[in-house]
Amino acid sequence: MDAAEAARRDADTDLALTFYGDAETVAPLVGGRHRVVHAPRALSMDDSLRATLRGEVPSSMQTAIRAVASGGQDALVTAGSTGALMALCRHAVGMLPGYRRPAIIKALVGEGGQVFRVLDLGANIGVGAAALHQFARMGVAAALAGGVADPSVALLNIGSEVRKGPSVIRAAARLLEADAQLRYVGYVEPDRLFAAGVDVVVADGFAGNVALKAAEGALRMARYLLLRELAGASPALDSAKAQLREPLDHLRKAYNPQSYNGAILLGLERVVVKSHGGADGQGFAGAVAQAVQALSADLIAKVAAASTQSTKEAA
Repeated sequence: MDAAEAARRDADTDLALTFYGDAETVAPLVGGRHRVVHAPRALSMDDSLRATLRGEVPSSMQTAIRAVASGGQDALVTAGSTGALMALCRHAVGMLPGYRRPAIIKALVGEGGQVFRVLDLGANIGVGAAALHQFARMGVAAALAGGVADPSVALLNIGSEVRKGPSVIRAAARLLEADAQLRYVGYVEPDRLFAAGVDVVVADGFAGNVALKAAEGALRMARYLLLRELAGASPALDSAKAQLREPLDHLRKAYNPQSYNGAILLGLERVVVKSHGGADGQGFAGAVAQAVQALSADLIAKVAAASTQSTKEAA
């Protein structure tokens, strides 16, 4: 089990994990200070979300979320359904004052090694300008918590010109420009996402998710084409492959999706991290590490403070 492997990877730390699932299956895989709470039923695609929210469909995800909401656990990491996770967390955990929707935020590494954050990556589809403005506020708070002194903010758009893009993006741009607490720098096109040099990129969940997955697919294709060109057998190619082995290995490790798995559902009153459903042990450990980092940086309090400041300015 990937989560159990993640627990073993943390054997030398003070981290104590609680697993919610079928105890008969999970317990033999978990040792040491980690424990298991028996919650054998997992949410399925056929489960009614309305019935789940009413508590009529018990599940391991719901049990874990309630534990986090009550303060029994410090944070939640799950590979379950994003839609169910968002709905259950909004219902049980609650939103920070001043925020209406949680957004999935992820820190990525761009050209030159600069770390930047993108949100939303899939929690909200088709939001309005006001929601994008709130996402910008949350993203800046996350960047500040990550040590960025004066975060710059951009909107993901189909062009860099002021009049480009749908009306909701142009309306959001006006809100960001008018916000004295944001250093808004304009639009970023998808092909410049990793080269824009900005600290926070804001998008609705559809555009953000598509941009990220397209980038991952392009990387896999580039690596495939390079390896195909090096697949022949000749003294020259053998020499080239020997020289490129180390750089290619660095590239593979740096952009292996498992190495940066996990994204925070920001705007909630507790730390919640969404892991990819196909994550292996390394990937799940990375998602757990994100939860620990968010707790250490007091991320929730800083995002809440950004909302409070915004509300006071509006008044």
